[in-house]
Amino acid sequence: MPERPLDCTECKKPITVHYTEIVGDKMTRTVMCADCPHLEKKLYGATRRKEEEGEEIVTALACGNCGTSLDAIKRGQSLGCSECYEVFAETLIQDLLKENRISRHLTSNKKTQPLHIGRVPGEVVEISPTLRLIALNEALDETLIREDYEQAALLRDQIQALKEKTKHGQGKK
Repeated sequence: MPERPLDCTECKKPITVHYTEIVGDKMTRTVMCADCPHLEKKLYGATRRKEEEGEEIVTALACGNCGTSLDAIKRGQSLGCSECYEVFAETLIQDLLKENRISRHLTSNKKTQPLHIGRVPGEVVEISPTLRLIALNEALDETLIREDYEQAALLRDQIQALKEKTKHGQGKK
């Protein structure tokens, strides 16, 4: 049975290039495919993106905080830190639009509406007093089953305070 050829260290395609880099007295050997953006970065200091209009050279974009490159993200690596979202936002949104993975209406009024629609970190969710009372009673039952009487006393006090608060709140209306 023939042996399977080695794969590129960066994009996992069959290798065709053996790249040797000598810095000072240290020699580093890397094997990769001919189309690998990692090879182009080593050779040219930039990545090449072929588009229908012609060939355009784009400088390698990388996060200043963690060093994650745009090429690594496009090959499937996850974003390295929270700053990556800001650094790569425009490029990634354009790529997602080209691939029809997000709709244009999400980005049309970018200044007024965020791309992420959902709960904002740090946002406080209001829980109705009735639901809170139900949750506290369930927690009280569980602590009594575990025989954690100190915690049960705290929960009992919270339940009484909530009942008083709702009773006084309804009386004022």
